[in-house]
Amino acid sequence: RLIESAPADHWKLFRSASDADYPWPAMILGYPVMGIWFWCTDQAIVQRTLGASSIRQGQTGCVFAGYLKITNPLILLLPGIICFVLHPNMEDPDKAFTVMMANYLPIGMLGLVVAGLIAAMISTIDSALNSLSTVFALDSYRRYVDPDVTGKRLALIGRLVTIAAAIASIFFALAIAAVEEMDLFSRLQSIISFLAPSMSAVFLVGVLWRRATSATAISTLLVGTSVSLSIGVCYLAKWLHETFWPHFLLLSLYLFVSLSLFMIIVSLLTKQPPAEKALPPLEFESGHSNTRIWFLWSILALIMLALYVIFN
Repeated sequence: RLIESAPADHWKLFRSASDADYPWPAMILGYPVMGIWFWCTDQAIVQRTLGASSIRQGQTGCVFAGYLKITNPLILLLPGIICFVLHPNMEDPDKAFTVMMANYLPIGMLGLVVAGLIAAMISTIDSALNSLSTVFALDSYRRYVDPDVTGKRLALIGRLVTIAAAIASIFFALAIAAVEEMDLFSRLQSIISFLAPSMSAVFLVGVLWRRATSATAISTLLVGTSVSLSIGVCYLAKWLHETFWPHFLLLSLYLFVSLSLFMIIVSLLTKQPPAEKALPPLEFESGHSNTRIWFLWSILALIMLALYVIFN
C-alpha cells in the first residue's frame, strides 16, 4: 500500500536526464568526486582507518563501513516517503523528520532519539574542530610560522583556531539557510560539490601517479579551492544567469577533471623531488592476502547493484 500511495519517481534512484533536481548523468559522474573527498580525505573519517593496528584491520573496517551504508536508504529515505504519504500537504519537506518524531514516537523514545541526535552532532562537530585545529597548529603554524614554538603556545593556537572555526561555522550555517530555492539536502550537497574537487584531485592523482610533486599538490589545493568556491558562490547566487550553470554535480566533475589536468601538467613542469624525499612504495604485511577483502567487496558490490536495479 505504501508503494502505491507514493509517486512512482519516489522509488527510483536514477531519474531521467531531463530531471531538474537530480538527473542520472549528474548523479553517476558527480557523486564519485564527492565520495572520494568525504571517505578518502576527510580527517574526521580517515583518522579511524589510519589508527588501525594493521592494514588488515583497516581494510576490514572500511568494508564494514560500506555494509553499514546499505542501511542509509531505510534510515534516511524511507521515513521521508512515509511522511509524504501521511502528511501530503506539508509545505516544508525539511521538517519531515521532526514531524514524524513529534507525531509518532512515544515520549520516552522521542527523548532517546533527540539525545542520540545531539550526541551524534556533538561528536561530529568535535571531530571536525579537533581535526582543523590539529592540522593548522602542527602542519601549518609550526612548520611555516614558528618551527620553535613551545607546546603550551601550540595548544593555545589550537584553541584559538577552534573558537574561530566555531564562530565561522555559525555564519556559514546562516548562509546555507539563506539559500531558499533548494531543500536542505540539496543545499548541503551543492556546497560539498564545490569543496570536493581540489581535495579529490590531489588525492587521486597523488595516489595513482608517483610523478606528482608536493609543491604541485599545494598549488592545486590553493588554486583549486579558490576557483571552486568562487564558482560555487556564483552558482548559489545565480550570477550571470540561472540557466548559465549546469547541475552542481556536473560542475563538480568539470572542476575535478580540470584540477587533475592542472596538477599533472604542473608536475611535469616542476622538478621531481629526490628519491630520499619521495614516499616509499606501500609494503604489505608478511603473508598478507587480500582474497577475503576482495570477496567481501564483491558481495557488497553485488548488493548495491541489486538495490539500484530494484529501485529503478
